[in-house]
Formats: sequence, C-alpha cells, structure tokens
Amino acid sequence: MAAIMPGRHSEQSLQQFVNQSPWDHEPIRQRLMSRLSRHMRPVAWAIEEVAFPKHGRHSAGVERQYVRSLEKVCNCQLAITVTLTGERLSIPVNWRLVVPDSWGDDTDRRSRARMPAAERPRPYWQYQLEVIDDMVLDWGMPAAPVAVDARQLATAEVLFTALENRELPYLAQVSPSLGVRLDGRVRPVAGPTGPLAPRPSWNGAVDQVIRLFADAPRTTVGWPDAENDSIVRRSQFIQIPVRSPAADSTTGAHAGSPARQLLVEWPLGKPRPRGYWITNLTDRPLGDLVALAKLRQNVRSHLETFADRFGLRDYEGRTFAGWHHHVTLASAAYVYDILSAVDADPPQTRLALA
Repeated sequence: MAAIMPGRHSEQSLQQFVNQSPWDHEPIRQRLMSRLSRHMRPVAWAIEEVAFPKHGRHSAGVERQYVRSLEKVCNCQLAITVTLTGERLSIPVNWRLVVPDSWGDDTDRRSRARMPAAERPRPYWQYQLEVIDDMVLDWGMPAAPVAVDARQLATAEVLFTALENRELPYLAQVSPSLGVRLDGRVRPVAGPTGPLAPRPSWNGAVDQVIRLFADAPRTTVGWPDAENDSIVRRSQFIQIPVRSPAADSTTGAHAGSPARQLLVEWPLGKPRPRGYWITNLTDRPLGDLVALAKLRQNVRSHLETFADRFGLRDYEGRTFAGWHHHVTLASAAYVYDILSAVDADPPQTRLALA
C-alpha cells in the first residue's frame, strides 16, 4: 500500500497508523462481522489458536512457550481467534493475544510493548470465552454452535460450564482422559466386571466410559473430504448420554448439570476409537454432529490460506495495540475480498457462503 501512495513519507505514515495510532480496533471488528452476517449464516463459530513466530523477546506477549495446535515449544506470540465458519470458508473476526505468565510482572517489557494494565496473564479457557462474549454480549450477534478443540485444556469443564451458563450450543473435541459422568438413566450395553462395574451415575474418564459400551451398536456416517468434495469419508459413531462429573452421585442430574452427549468415532475396521467430542446439542441428528465435528478440521487449512494471502504474520511492530491493529486490518482485507466477490457475482458466491 505504501509503495503505490505518492510521497516519500507514505511508509512511515502507514507504520504509524498501524503501530502507534490510538484508534480502537473493536468497533471495526464488530462492523466487519455485521457486514458478513448479511451475506453468510455461519454453521459454527470455530475457536482456533494461531502462533506468530518471533525473534527476540520484546514484542507484546512474545515468549518461548508451548503451542497446543503445533504440539511443540517455540518462541512466538500466541493468539486466540474465533472464525465465522461455513461449509467452504472460515473468516477470523475476533482476536485475543495470550499474555504469558512471564509478562505479568515484567514492567520493562510491558512498558516497551505498551501493554495495558488490565492485560494480565489468565487461564487459557478465559481467552476462548472472551472472544465469544464480545460477539454475543457486546455485539449482539445471533449465536451459532461453538466448535472448539479442548483436548489439551486442563480446565475443559470450566469452559463447558461457562458456555452452558450462557445458553450457548457447543461441540468440543476432548481428550480420552477427560472426566465425565454417565447419565444415571443409561444402562451400559456390556457391563465389565471389577472396578468398572456400572453404578448409578457412573463417573470416570472418557476412555473408561467407552469400555462400558464396547459392544454397543455403531452407526456409519459419511462426510465430504476436506480437499475433494467428490470423495466421501466414512467412520462409525456412537452417542452416549453423559453429564458433568460434578452431577449428583445418586440421580445423575440436577439443575446445575445440563444434559450432554459423548460422541465417539471408530474408523471402519479398526479396534479402537480415534475421536471424542462432548456436546450439549443433544437434540441434533447424529449426521449433523458429525458434520460439525469434521467441519472444524477444515478451519486450520482455511486459516493458513488466509495468513498467506493477507500477510497475517508479517507484523514487525512490538506494541500490544499495534498487534491488534494489524490482525484487524488483515481480517478487514479478507472480508473486503469476500464481499467484493459477492458484489461481482451475487447468486453463485452467496451459494458458496451459505
């Protein structure tokens, strides 16, 4: 942009606008989402993690830290984004920059990066919840199912309860070690002997609960391949009614324990499951839940395409506000590109966005 603008100070002015200017990014994000909602009804709001590799240690929030989505440690800024996700697109509209613990009391780095006093280290799940709260509570956007990867979240139950308290639908991929409580009204198909013998409202890890249903009938479900719509992938699935592990030990249900389902995927011909999800969408058909679970798997590739095309990781400034300005402008460029396509060919593009 600076290269095509007349005047020798264009680049400096643009850097000033991004890195130092005090404009508020949040109204821009709200307006982008409002514009998008006129053309696109999202199938889900997908919460994702994005790493911004960095050299040095003075850019806002940069630290050598574990990146869940990459399953490795790297020197980076770590961000949480929520995307409006349809069948063909995932468009990031809201962001949070994770503040590492080491930045909590490091007054020198906080001052250099102009970190606001209110931006303190907090639990990972809270960032995930904040991006949703902006959209629902502050922006007044109609809710869509929240799709999130909670496999490495030590406090997954806190996130689920918070979403339920907000009456938000969700489907979360979880670890087999996550604790759940079998709904007391459900009888296992095959009850093992020993310590796993079923009791009223049986409590245990996901992989232990699945062993109680080893002989339960499974349903084969197909879904389109992420790269080629003409290819249909298939697996077998079962649904197990569960509740929060904090549910009443006698009845398995009380006012503070909404009904949930455990969705389990078995690859065809394989002896062990490979995917586990917890959801409060207990009234949805199995095919809809599988489609939602598999749709989230496409979001990562969509995000990488967005990052490559619109320079998401190209920010060279160090300030906290500058980082938020940069990711907001990258999202704005993406939304502009999408809406320009809608204006150019409305019927076809709207079909693609639906």
